[in-house]
Amino acid sequence: MRNEMIGAVVRRAIEHPEFRRRLVENPQDALTAHGFALEDAELAEIERIRGSLGDGDVEQKLITIAESYGVHPR
Repeated sequence: MRNEMIGAVVRRAIEHPEFRRRLVENPQDALTAHGFALEDAELAEIERIRGSLGDGDVEQKLITIAESYGVHPR
C-alpha cells in the first residue's frame, strides 16, 4: 500500500505542474489540498523524494522515481 500511495503522489506531480510546485514548496498543504492522507513513513518518503529533485529535468526525475515505485506514468 505504501508504494501505491507514494506512486500516486508522484504520478499526480508528473501530471499536474501546479501540484508539483506546491509539493516542493509545502508538501503538507499540497497533499491535503489534493486529498492525500499519508502516514508518517509515507510523508518521510515524500520528503526524501522532494529533497532529491534539485535542479534539472524534474519531470524526468519524477518519472524515474514513479517507475521505481511500480507506477508507469507514460
